[in-house]
Amino acid sequence: MTVAAGAPVDVAVVILNYRQPELTLGVLASLARCGGPEFRVLLRDNGSGADDDTVRRVREAYPDVHVVAGQENLGVAGGRNAAAAKALEMWQPNYLLFLDNDMEVESDFVAELARPLDEDPGLGQTQAKLLYMDDRGRINDGGGCRIAWWRGATEAVGKGEIDRGQYDRPRPCQACCGGAMMVRASVFRELEGFDEAFNPFGPEDLDFSLRVREAGWRNLYVPTAVAYHKVMHTGVAGYHEAYARNKVRNWFRLLRRHAGPLQRLSFYVVGGPLAVLGMLWREARRGNFRAVAGAVREALGIIRPG
Repeated sequence: MTVAAGAPVDVAVVILNYRQPELTLGVLASLARCGGPEFRVLLRDNGSGADDDTVRRVREAYPDVHVVAGQENLGVAGGRNAAAAKALEMWQPNYLLFLDNDMEVESDFVAELARPLDEDPGLGQTQAKLLYMDDRGRINDGGGCRIAWWRGATEAVGKGEIDRGQYDRPRPCQACCGGAMMVRASVFRELEGFDEAFNPFGPEDLDFSLRVREAGWRNLYVPTAVAYHKVMHTGVAGYHEAYARNKVRNWFRLLRRHAGPLQRLSFYVVGGPLAVLGMLWREARRGNFRAVAGAVREALGIIRPG
């Protein structure tokens, strides 16, 4: 991370923070131990507010990190786009590495994600292997995200499995996880970044990765690039009405944009009703009726507009 401030670099690392100073300092500490290609780090604070001290602490501990103190929360897609635009302007990198702040990375992480892009001009993206930070022998993501259109479900390859080396071979990804992915800067520009219609959160990364493939590029899972993910559990409080409505709205946006006619039909006839029943059962047991009602109203409004 000790490259001259205005010099071009091979990789620009883009990280968002929102009121999580300890996690952010942790990921920066692990990046400081990374070797490999020349890289710079840009941290955007996504409107944490005056009572949050992340910006001050990062500037004191890591003066080589370029910190943007955003005055408002632009959402995940908006925050990443703003940060990436600044990094592209300052450093003209070959690659952008999008890294969530709840990660810790191995010392060869940046180099391993960049190597396949250097070697194969047909690759648009690379994706890391993720293990749980609190259970480092267990897989969080062993090959990107699988999308089951018919049942309205997305899940990381190998999620929850004991790591026995079963996902230690490179393989194509259906969709890369935005929490630890590298993309060619030229591809990012070509696709005009993440679609901010998915704000405030998800799945802008899956949409972007599918658009990469639809534009004729390939995505690759790189198991030698290892990161540890501190998975945060929001519980009942996190599954509120606004969250549920946003999740439903963005799923339909993803479905209509990328699924084929038969995949969409199977979701409307089979997967959608099953998903609603499952959500009703799960959230009703928690007494979380407002979230269920909001999600159902959102879905009906999309299916039968007006």
